[in-house]
Amino acid sequence: MTSHSTQDYYQPEHADSESESQPTSTVMLHLPHEIERTIFQLAAGVHPTNHLLSYLLVAERVRHWIKEVMYRTVIFTSEAQACRFINSRPVASAKVKSLCLGSTLHLVTAADVMELCNHINNLALWIVPEGDAPGVPACLLNALSRLPKLLQLSIRVSTVFCRTAVPFLPSMPLFNAITHLELLEGWVLWGFPVGINYLTQLTHLSLRMVAHQTAPASLRMILMNCVCLQVLILRVIEGVDNIEKWLKDEGIDDPRIVVTTMTPHHSWVNFKLGNDDRLRSLWQYGDYILKHRNRTTG
Repeated sequence: MTSHSTQDYYQPEHADSESESQPTSTVMLHLPHEIERTIFQLAAGVHPTNHLLSYLLVAERVRHWIKEVMYRTVIFTSEAQACRFINSRPVASAKVKSLCLGSTLHLVTAADVMELCNHINNLALWIVPEGDAPGVPACLLNALSRLPKLLQLSIRVSTVFCRTAVPFLPSMPLFNAITHLELLEGWVLWGFPVGINYLTQLTHLSLRMVAHQTAPASLRMILMNCVCLQVLILRVIEGVDNIEKWLKDEGIDDPRIVVTTMTPHHSWVNFKLGNDDRLRSLWQYGDYILKHRNRTTG
């Protein structure tokens, strides 16, 4: 896109000899800023983040618009990367809507990032408990409690229930407010009473499943008690057909179940690359499969 992408220049043609004697002028046609903003942000939304840097050079107003898009989804895969963000304290951090904190980040660093990005509605908290820490640092729990708009959460349960023999999710207010929950550990379906079935506000749930270790009763309780549940995504590595057969053998036949080999990382890679919206997240994938399933059976 050139520097003249938001302006058109029109040079009047010489209609007759009389007009040729008149001095010519350039007419500049300006688009309203609201339309400009929509055009640039729509274009930015379908391109990978590293393609947006050239947009920042168009004009000062465009730079502000594009920064909103650039910071909408932020992914930290290293401690150094997160620390640079914290130290720069970018004003645009308030624009962050989706935040992914990778497993290599320290707990305190993750807490500091969340304090800056406290308007997020989508969080992937994949950090792991550190060494011999006696428990979860208070700063991390405090940061999590200050995310009033959080609705979608992908999390390692052991991160927030460190040193807890049997975690009980409803005991933490965080889990009672979200609508989309993804748990990374497969043991939550082994029969331990972790309380997923008490989170009746959930509309979307994603769990890792290993057939020979999964307690069928755990799945049945979730499907029965989570009355708002629209999609239950079961992430597997054993092959979709094998798991679907296991479900059938166990008498678990529920149209809300979607079995997939997609991983949590898949969602964030697609966010970063700007791939097809339909497959951009596990939630969108699950909704798409159910919509297609309903269309073919209806």
